[in-house]
Amino acid sequence: MFSVGLFSYTFQFLSIMTIKNTFALVLFLVSVATLSAQTTVMETERTMSFGSRPAFRLEFKNTAASTVESMWKDFAKKNFNAKLKKDKKSGEWVARDLVSPMMGSTRFAIFSTVEKVNDGAALTVWFDGGSFFLNRRDDSAHTEEVSRSLRTLYFDVRRTAIGEELKEQQAKMVELEKKQKNLKKDDDDLHKDIESYKAKIQKAEEDIVKNEKDQNSNMVDQESQRRQLEETQRRINNVESEQN
Repeated sequence: MFSVGLFSYTFQFLSIMTIKNTFALVLFLVSVATLSAQTTVMETERTMSFGSRPAFRLEFKNTAASTVESMWKDFAKKNFNAKLKKDKKSGEWVARDLVSPMMGSTRFAIFSTVEKVNDGAALTVWFDGGSFFLNRRDDSAHTEEVSRSLRTLYFDVRRTAIGEELKEQQAKMVELEKKQKNLKKDDDDLHKDIESYKAKIQKAEEDIVKNEKDQNSNMVDQESQRRQLEETQRRINNVESEQN
């Protein structure tokens, strides 16, 4: 009886621990997902033409400001029916008198800026609902909708930016492959030159041997010719004593 009771207690204890561990894991995963979402779209407060106002900020590493600006204008047109125009005085991209399901029935205006940040760019967006600028405290539901929508923009921009990096890397790879091809050709040419030089060296060595033999033979011929010259000279000197 004692063994059965102990076993039952142990099993219940392990079950409770498993449930607690599972719950902790779920909480952890939710926290990670929430943190990931928050880091892509930051709900903050930034200074704009009307002063410091609640805003949404997206920061893109290794991304050109021109890419962010172009994609943001297209995104605003598609999702908020906003044709953004740049205010020369404030430098903000602005669209007014807008209506979107993400903002409910409230007419609103969008103010936004794109700036270079370190090695990337940052997009800051303000949603002016008239009586307040969109933020989680005053309108949590629409803030979440807009934040979710902007996260889509964030990932689209990142994909585009990484795609541009990929194109640059592919172009660099093509250059390296071309360079490798040229280096291989140079290597083949150098090996051919070496073989050619080896053949020339071998022929030169053979020619040296032949030349040395020819020099020795010529020395013998010179000596023979010298004796003939001396004999002929002697005959000239003794022509009067020659006998027929």
